[in-house]
Amino acid sequence: MNNKIKKISIVALFSALSAILMYFDFPLPIAPTFMKMDLSELPVIIGGFVLGPFECISIAVFKVLIKFVIKGTSTMFLGELANIIGSISYALPASIIYKALKTKERAVIGMIIGIVLASVVCTLCNALFLFPLYIKVFHMSEEVIIKMCSTIIPFIDSMTKVYLFSVLPFNIVKFSIASIITYIFYKNISKHIKSILS
Repeated sequence: MNNKIKKISIVALFSALSAILMYFDFPLPIAPTFMKMDLSELPVIIGGFVLGPFECISIAVFKVLIKFVIKGTSTMFLGELANIIGSISYALPASIIYKALKTKERAVIGMIIGIVLASVVCTLCNALFLFPLYIKVFHMSEEVIIKMCSTIIPFIDSMTKVYLFSVLPFNIVKFSIASIITYIFYKNISKHIKSILS
């Protein structure tokens, strides 16, 4: 089996694993219960570090396509698109920075940049597309969302504060957890993948 086929196989495996991880979601205490956290970014960022930026994008796209084929969409594809954009915003800068010089410090810098960029991008996606869609499709009102958030963070009394003090921190925590787990386990995982590719 040549190196190219091995890479494609690993991309397929990581995409499937990432899609499976999307099913194991859970709420965080800083955000409304309909915002769920999952660990599907792990195969994306690890794949980006081991294989490269192109493979990182491929895993981010294929994981969502796999889940869509299995489960369909409840957000008229906007949720799926936002997920892809968030994954790429997080993992792509990190994989590019790490590819230029493969050191632990570069990996950390890349992940920090990814956390900041993806958190901002995901918050904007929620503000511009997802929340307005949920309000329309599920017949929710902004007041209901504000109330849900204010029960957790009492000073939230507007949608702007929802985005700044609930949605943004949620995404920072989400991508930070993925980064911490990656930092801890990447070395051992990468050894096995590199042995397959060699």
